[in-house]
Parts: sequence; C-alpha cells; structure tokens
Amino acid sequence: MKRILLFLCAIYLGFISIEANGQTAAYKALFLYNFSKNIDWPPMSSDDELVITILGDQEISTELQKITKTKKVGNKNIKILSAASISDVQNSHIVFLGSNKSSLLKSLSYKKEKEPVLLVADKGGLCSQGAAISFLTINGKLKYEISPSIIAAHNLKVSHKVVSLGIEVQ
Repeated sequence: MKRILLFLCAIYLGFISIEANGQTAAYKALFLYNFSKNIDWPPMSSDDELVITILGDQEISTELQKITKTKKVGNKNIKILSAASISDVQNSHIVFLGSNKSSLLKSLSYKKEKEPVLLVADKGGLCSQGAAISFLTINGKLKYEISPSIIAAHNLKVSHKVVSLGIEVQ
C-alpha cells in the first residue's frame, strides 16, 4: 500500500512540474510578444509582418503561435518560425535561443552583429556573450537581464519601460 501511495505522489508531483514548465513557456512567450511591441526597428521597405524565429524550443513556439493568432504589433502581423540550426535563421526581427542551444549564442551573435535583430536567450548570464535579453529565474520568479548597449549596437531602440522592468547589464 505504501508503494502505491508513493507512486501516486510521484506521478502527481510530475504533473505539477509539467504544468509549471508549461506556464513558464507561456510567460516567456508573452514576454517575447511584449518585447516586440516595445522595440523600434529601423524602417524597412515592404515589411508587413514582424518575424520571430525560435531556435531550439518548440514549447515557446507553440505558445507564441497561440498569442499571435489574435494579436498584432502595430499594424503588422506576427510570423513565428522554428529553426533547427543557425543556418536556418534568416531575416528575423527577434531570434529566441532556447536553453538547449545556448552554446550557439556566440556564433549567432557574430552572424547577426550588423543586422537589426533582437537576440533573446533562455539562460541567464548570456548578455555577456551577445544576447540583448536573457531570461533567468530568481526566487522562483521569471526575470530578464537586458543590455541596452547590445540593443543599440543592433540599431534598435528599446522603450525605457522594458529596461526598467529588467535587470540592466552591460
């Protein structure tokens, strides 16, 4: 009887952590959407959509698809792309790098250094390696580091509100 009870508790705790991970993905997707509304890209001809590419995190991609079915950024539709490698990342406004692909950040940053693209990483401390924004968890709460100097180096302008809500790093 004890074994069955222990087994049921383990299954229950597994479901709770799965649900928490799903909520985390939903929050990160919402952050990405809000970043897109608070970043100014240089004027580009014939851009009728804002492109967000997700590299290495299908769950975030799925959550963003849900959000962008009904939302726009200004008058632009939002297009969500998934990429398996850096070579699959083409013209994007935002590139989100999942934590399992964080080792690719330096290469991605180098490839995109002259482009007006916001690089967002799913692992804390990656602003020092070229991410403009990186997610981290502090005391169980989702936060983000933000590097205004990296954002400016990509010829982007970020709202003061986004900077003030994050943890500013250089």
